[in-house]
Amino acid sequence: MSEKVVPAASSATTGFFQAKPQLTNQYHEDHAFRRALDLFLPAQTRTSIDSEFSQLGDKVLSPQVLFWLRDAEVHQPTLVLRDSFGSPRNELITSEGWRQLQDFGFREGMVATGYEGKYGHHTRVVQFAKIHLFAGSSSTVTCPSAMQDGAAKLIMTFLADGRANDPTLEAVLQRAYKRLTSRDPTFAWTSGQWMTERTGGSDVSGTETRATPLSESQIHADDAWTASDGSPLGPFSVDGFKWFSSATDANMCFFLAKTPTSERVSLFFGPVRRLKGDSLEFNGIFPQRLKNKLGTKALPTAELELKGMRAYMLGQEGAGTKEISPILNITRVYNAVSSVGSMARGLAISRAFARVRTVAGGQPLMNTPAHVRSMAIQHVEYRGQTMIVYFITYLLGITEHSSSTSQPNSPLLENSAWTAPLLRILTPVVKAMSAAAAVDGLRACMESMGGLGYLENEDVELNVAKIYRDTNVLTIWEGTTDVLAADTVRVLKGRGAEQALKALAGWAQNIVRNHESKFGLSLKRVIVEIQDLVTLVQRKNPHELLYLGRDLLDSISWIVITLLLVADATRDNDAIAVETAKRWLARKDEQLAQDLLARPWIERAKLDQAVVFGPSPQFVSATAKI
Repeated sequence: MSEKVVPAASSATTGFFQAKPQLTNQYHEDHAFRRALDLFLPAQTRTSIDSEFSQLGDKVLSPQVLFWLRDAEVHQPTLVLRDSFGSPRNELITSEGWRQLQDFGFREGMVATGYEGKYGHHTRVVQFAKIHLFAGSSSTVTCPSAMQDGAAKLIMTFLADGRANDPTLEAVLQRAYKRLTSRDPTFAWTSGQWMTERTGGSDVSGTETRATPLSESQIHADDAWTASDGSPLGPFSVDGFKWFSSATDANMCFFLAKTPTSERVSLFFGPVRRLKGDSLEFNGIFPQRLKNKLGTKALPTAELELKGMRAYMLGQEGAGTKEISPILNITRVYNAVSSVGSMARGLAISRAFARVRTVAGGQPLMNTPAHVRSMAIQHVEYRGQTMIVYFITYLLGITEHSSSTSQPNSPLLENSAWTAPLLRILTPVVKAMSAAAAVDGLRACMESMGGLGYLENEDVELNVAKIYRDTNVLTIWEGTTDVLAADTVRVLKGRGAEQALKALAGWAQNIVRNHESKFGLSLKRVIVEIQDLVTLVQRKNPHELLYLGRDLLDSISWIVITLLLVADATRDNDAIAVETAKRWLARKDEQLAQDLLARPWIERAKLDQAVVFGPSPQFVSATAKI
């Protein structure tokens, strides 16, 4: 009788080793992303960007970019205030990886694409699609990119309106604009946006920073110093303390301060550094310490003392909150795109893991119905959020290219008068809801990988925990959920409220009218939701609406996402698109929800797998392991 063979014990180098998940090019693999591009871009534009986007999808996962990403996370920014002998040094040091990722963003036109106008009113869709692909590998260099873009937008608007009455200021702004919209890393600038002070919050009325106009003699006393691009320093001297300043390594910044003649904040622009000969130093800016944050650790965020900072005032004195709004609107769109971009990477990692991880019976997780069912919930959420995010980028592009010869002829927007009010009402809604969805979605992605998902992974492209940490800030930057709900209430109850409600209701009713019969299911529940929303807004006072603010966000978001998914599904009756639209509609349509649940579980499980992994052979069977 032969002896039973006992398997050898495992060791550090022998035994089972989990196969490493492999990420593939998102541009090709992400079905939801491609559907959004197909919906909002004409076929000619899709064809023209195909090669560039395919290459970008490869680049963001290349060993070089991943090396920079790892380096930026490992070598976090540091602040050197004094040298070994106690003399002031005042130096901010960032990693090579961080700087190289910024340069990569410049070269790929993450901001510049939006100002080159190559694709007309579709330009912003193309631009933000690049940021979507880059988000998971960016180490949040897209944060200074957002403020760079917002600064370019503000300056472009300011110059176009002829509001730079002073020729010196006009020349300074023109130079800055060229740098903000450049692809050349040796020439391009990023920008900061310094609003938060120790009083905190979104109410800037407590701003303690003071800007004092200088006399001609005081201005010329420092003529030896210029901005880092050779421009003259501004005619105001600024003193104060900025408690939370992201992108401390930026080349320029916009900020709010009060003047001696107004207790209301004004908008100021200033170079971050000044130059004299070969000497380059901070422009009256003295970093005190860097913030220790949950995430975005590669991004230098500092407390800054301003002491004699030279700056220019832009726009009307005392109207700083209004004047800075173009920046905030752009950065909120970036926030939303970063949310779906981060969620996209998390879901890609989750899918890659499910393909290689085997469970009982040797079945891969992707063939385990219960696991895929959980994944499908997040993929439906991602598809919905992606559609509404690209809708606001589409609206933004139209507002920026509004000449009569470039007006879109699209069933998604038959009335051009709806464009501006829709963009205004949807921007805070989309920013709030996409950020919350991304945080919850990335938590689910971590869970889907078990203990591995919770680890600070050495394989940085698979580090869901890092992406989760970084993404949490998106629910806070540029307004928390309640702040954004309050902004939405201001739109619905303020000046232009009637126009905003009419635009939303008119757009929604038009989509229902054009697509309901093709969809094959009643959209009555959407019409009821719109009617209830209009009634609620008209009957409730602003204070009660503020209390109900999150409900408003949820209602508006559900209406618009449902209709965008229906519009997408009826283009070609794609099975996955139709199923996604049904599931989103069923969130508030109880009868449809019951009908979907009444389907055989095998049918539902196969659809789950298609929603998660795309149009591919189905493996679910009645004997599948649970």
